[in-house]
Amino acid sequence: MLAETTLLTKVAMLLACCMLVGAGGTFLGRNVRSLGAFIGLAILFIAGTIAVYFAAAVSPGVGVAVLMVWTFISGLFIGPAVQAYADRLGWQTVCLAYAGTAGVMAITGGVGMFSGVDFSGMGTYLMFGLFGLIIAGVVGIFVRMSRTVNIVYSLIGMVVFAGYFIFDFFRLSQSVNTWESAVRLTMTIYLDFMNFFLYLLQFLAAVSDKS
Repeated sequence: MLAETTLLTKVAMLLACCMLVGAGGTFLGRNVRSLGAFIGLAILFIAGTIAVYFAAAVSPGVGVAVLMVWTFISGLFIGPAVQAYADRLGWQTVCLAYAGTAGVMAITGGVGMFSGVDFSGMGTYLMFGLFGLIIAGVVGIFVRMSRTVNIVYSLIGMVVFAGYFIFDFFRLSQSVNTWESAVRLTMTIYLDFMNFFLYLLQFLAAVSDKS
């Protein structure tokens, strides 16, 4: 039965589990205030992405287990940021942003998988866009961004990760139907989801800023 399951179905099932586990981690991590704890979670989050990649090659059980642990850690890691946005925008808006991100993922993912267009060439452009976002984000730590700059920055972030949705679902359509591929693709798509969600929250916060 498992052998007959399509790769899309495997990824969809794993993504659904990741959403639940990640949401639980975010809820529990929302009150993390210690800088040391935050740095520790950041290290575990980064190390976890590497661990998931290699665990996927060991066995389906090990790969899925490590993926779920990493997803929970990722929820703990972004919990304080989500709580900050909830304090500013309200939990209803945060939940709507979460649902909206899922909707964008479904639409763009459908384009990537079923449009018949070859999106393999997007990878290089998206990588440059990601590097640009990282550099601008680091600068933003030391230089206060204006409301307009925050809006533009968050919009660019959403565009880049909407592009990654298309690209990674296209990769899914071209990948071999194995649990190893499913675990790795799920991790990648969940990262796309998490980043788009945070950029959407940043956009909504910037738009609501009247100062």
